Amino acid sequence: MNFRKFVVLTPKDTLGRDMEEVEMLFNLDHIVSLKPIRINRPDRLINGFWIRTTNGKKYKATKIPDDLIELIGEKYTLPLTASTDPDAQPSFQ
Repeated sequence: MNFRKFVVLTPKDTLGRDMEEVEMLFNLDHIVSLKPIRINRPDRLINGFWIRTTNGKKYKATKIPDDLIELIGEKYTLPLTASTDPDAQPSFQ
């Protein structure tokens, strides 16, 4: 087995309005896809990753192992700057 530690978002309450970060171990052999995404938090916009596993479950991760960052690209871990223009795309600092 090939386990690595990830930090994923889980709902704090049953309505899913508030999310908390939790450390989880994933078996890399059971990860089907890892996609860079932007996650909207109440206080900021952050880079994250959409993880899909072989059993069909999906997770939003805020941190992934360093060896996977090297594969997917380090630009997806850089902080984002948000513009006041609602139509503008966020950029990397």
